[in-house]
Amino acid sequence: MRQRTHRVVVAAVVAALALTIAAGAAQAAFPDFTGCTSRNPEEGVCLDIQQRSGNLNINGFNVPLHETLEIRGILIPNGEPRPLFTAPAGSTGFIGKPERVPGGLIGIEWLPGNSVLAITELAGPPSAIRLDLSDFSIRIPVKVRLVNLLLGMDCHIGTNSRPVMLNLITGTTNPPPPNGPISGRQGALTSIPGGFEAIGNTNVENSFAVPGATECGLGLGLINSLVNLRLGLPSSAGKNSIVLNNDVALATRE
Repeated sequence: MRQRTHRVVVAAVVAALALTIAAGAAQAAFPDFTGCTSRNPEEGVCLDIQQRSGNLNINGFNVPLHETLEIRGILIPNGEPRPLFTAPAGSTGFIGKPERVPGGLIGIEWLPGNSVLAITELAGPPSAIRLDLSDFSIRIPVKVRLVNLLLGMDCHIGTNSRPVMLNLITGTTNPPPPNGPISGRQGALTSIPGGFEAIGNTNVENSFAVPGATECGLGLGLINSLVNLRLGLPSSAGKNSIVLNNDVALATRE
């Protein structure tokens, strides 16, 4: 009875997440400084980073990315190029929306129960998010939750103790082989009340490693090997890449 109830709960969550994807198709308001109370530069500046599109490749497995990631909070001056990031009350400041995994669990799109949703989460405290104001590079540890009837709600790629560490730059990468260099770019700067926006940034990273799956299969790790086989995990540095197109806004509140 308990197992049946668990499956019903997971099914309801998957359905809710699917609705979230549909509802989030429209572009979110930008900038969104919800939760930021900074009124002057001494208190810090409000930050909003919204992803517009992108692509994730793990050892040849390709996942197109849409408007599914946002970083929202306050940057507090600390005398360094990367100010301290603090999150609005009651949040981590990192907002990840569900992204559908192409081909699902076993690569057959139409098979019932095969659909998989991926949700990127912060793997650590909000202070682990570091934005360099000189070039809009972003350093952040993440983990990815995979949601499916068989996978359950606790299936992850990466953990807080062993995250996927991303150093997303707007310059040109210098990855280990077999990857070659890829380049990002800084967006166009425009003034807004109390600050500025950088529209059309591209952050890139292809030097990161991706660990194997954990707790897949009702939280017991029963099908970790299936997830690893499907995604080619663990995947060493030099075999993975991510490109994120985003907009950045910084300002004090009026």
